Amino acid sequence: MDALLLLLRWMHILGVVVLVGGLCFSRFALLPALADTEEDSREKLQERIRRKWLPWVIIAITFLLVSGLTNFLLFNSTVKSQGWGDGEWMKQTSYHAIFGVKFLLALVVFYFASGLVGRGSGTAWIRSDRARWLGVTLGLAVAIIMLSGWLRNLRTRPNQSAGAGLGVPLCAQSARNAAAATADDAMEWLETTMEINEAVEDAAGNASALLEAHERARAVFEECMARFAGVLKDAKWDGHARGDRRDGRAASTSARRE
Repeated sequence: MDALLLLLRWMHILGVVVLVGGLCFSRFALLPALADTEEDSREKLQERIRRKWLPWVIIAITFLLVSGLTNFLLFNSTVKSQGWGDGEWMKQTSYHAIFGVKFLLALVVFYFASGLVGRGSGTAWIRSDRARWLGVTLGLAVAIIMLSGWLRNLRTRPNQSAGAGLGVPLCAQSARNAAAATADDAMEWLETTMEINEAVEDAAGNASALLEAHERARAVFEECMARFAGVLKDAKWDGHARGDRRDGRAASTSARRE
């Protein structure tokens, strides 16, 4: 079964690469290059390219149809046999509806791609304006790729979590392991948060103590400076007083001598 699924996936990817890659090349490289050639040469060249490209388009469409439908049937059987969502997983996730839209868009892309390389008169209107319909076909192909990614996400979701009400028995142990891991992470985060809070509180207390010590040191420094200034002032006043006394004694001595 695994080998079959791998083969189907290879077929699907190869078909997408060939078809969408050919459409991109035709729209953005081939058509602009052919626009510079003469009309007769352009028509002959387009006919030669059409004959060469037609078998590849048929092969790509065949690969996509076979692999896509087979994958859907196998997946639908797996959902029912394993009891995903009590067998209602397809309805619960709208998988059927999304796949239906994707399949309808794919049929439109196949029609336009076949018309671009065909020769029938019924699709001549497509070939009469290749640039426009190549752009439309590419846009639809991009939409299909986006829907495919959405479907793939829905398919892998039950294998990741059983808590979404889908009732997948095979993933119960994985869900319990995931829940236990989440609880451990939450406890570790809580412990880390508490340690950070304690560190912040200690830092705040230390900051307060440092600020108080700084204020005390500042007050002591200002008091010392005030005392020092007072000492200098007193010393200066004493110096002036002593000088005045010396001058007075000198004047008295001179007066006696006279």
